[in-house]
Amino acid sequence: MKQLSIRRTLAACAAMVLATACASLYAADAPPAHPAEALPKADTILDKYFEVTGGKAALAKMHSQIIAGTFEMPAMGIKGTMTVTKAEPDKSMAEIEIPGIGTVREGYDGSVAWEINPMQGARIKDGDELAGSKREAHFHSENWREEYKKVETVGSETVDGKDCYKLVKTPSEGKPVTEFYDKKTGLLAKVTMTVTSPMGEMEATTIPSDYRKEGDLLIAHKVLQSAGPQEFSLTFDTYKFNVEIPKGKFDLPDEIKALLKK
Repeated sequence: MKQLSIRRTLAACAAMVLATACASLYAADAPPAHPAEALPKADTILDKYFEVTGGKAALAKMHSQIIAGTFEMPAMGIKGTMTVTKAEPDKSMAEIEIPGIGTVREGYDGSVAWEINPMQGARIKDGDELAGSKREAHFHSENWREEYKKVETVGSETVDGKDCYKLVKTPSEGKPVTEFYDKKTGLLAKVTMTVTSPMGEMEATTIPSDYRKEGDLLIAHKVLQSAGPQEFSLTFDTYKFNVEIPKGKFDLPDEIKALLKK
């Protein structure tokens, strides 16, 4: 029974990793806010972020990407491999191979968001889950106005010793996302959001780190994620850009097609 419980927990965590695309889980208690100060507009903060990470011109040249790395839950001694494939305008496929568990797959083909989990089988996402998958699949994140109807700077907080601006981004669909940007470097320091999963809604936090150059882009190579008492990490070893994606990569699996016919 204990082993079954661990497997279910791991499968749920893996699904959350995929749902955030390799992006976000819930926050615990927030650190004290800084005293009132003049805050820059959110547009200014986001423009700086995209500039320091390579510039909008470089990002606009990207048409596809394949990211590979490892997924680990240190507390459970569990480690797997992870691959994320994305292509413009909004195609995404993520796969996690977990020894002793199997493969968790999750994708978005431009209209249908789905997941196939070895513990729970195949399912089609809807509601906030669908909205989240759609946002994560949006390839050109520098065009954030296409996905968010409102973005505002709401304050300043300290994240791991870094003074950060706190932004709240309200999407056209789904729940708001809170992001923290380092005042000194302009880099993204933390993301908090509400993740919807088969287990219900959970508060989640993502902390990216180890920013290094990959071609013209400055990219985080490590991500620490937490949801409740569970923590897991992602280490990205390989980034490939503008690669040819295998034909049919984003096609719906037969199990998902069968569900659509019901």
